Amino acid sequence: MSYSKLTPSTQIINQNKDFTIEGKFKIKINSIQETGYFILKKQNNLINLTLGKNYLLPEKELNFQYQDLIFLSELINPEKQGFSYEIFPQRLEVGQLISIILGKKDINRIDSWFIDYPEGSQKITGFEVPTKTRLVNGDSSIEFILKKITLI
Repeated sequence: MSYSKLTPSTQIINQNKDFTIEGKFKIKINSIQETGYFILKKQNNLINLTLGKNYLLPEKELNFQYQDLIFLSELINPEKQGFSYEIFPQRLEVGQLISIILGKKDINRIDSWFIDYPEGSQKITGFEVPTKTRLVNGDSSIEFILKKITLI
């Protein structure tokens, strides 16, 4: 069955297509907690990631190729928080992060971080994806909460 023949109510995101994912993130490392929002836009092999704390503060834009490494420390500024960025997963490709957020079950660990989908999969704007994705390492966690997925 080809992806183009699926109805919107049963679609699974084909990562060869162009799409936008919008959501929120929560980070808890030791006593530090950070929250914000993200907009991930994939067009061809290019990824544009927009990060923000709230809609009143300036956003941060990052651009990647699909195979580039992404450092999740970009979600916060660890130097200002008094801990090393090395606690975050170090060998994570942008494409892997997208696969994890979209619920590909064949990736269950990145470095010492375990991947968990605490609420299972649900339909978000017609796509079957996990609403929450958590990367967990001891008491530390990085959580992605999906709000909207759009094909472009």
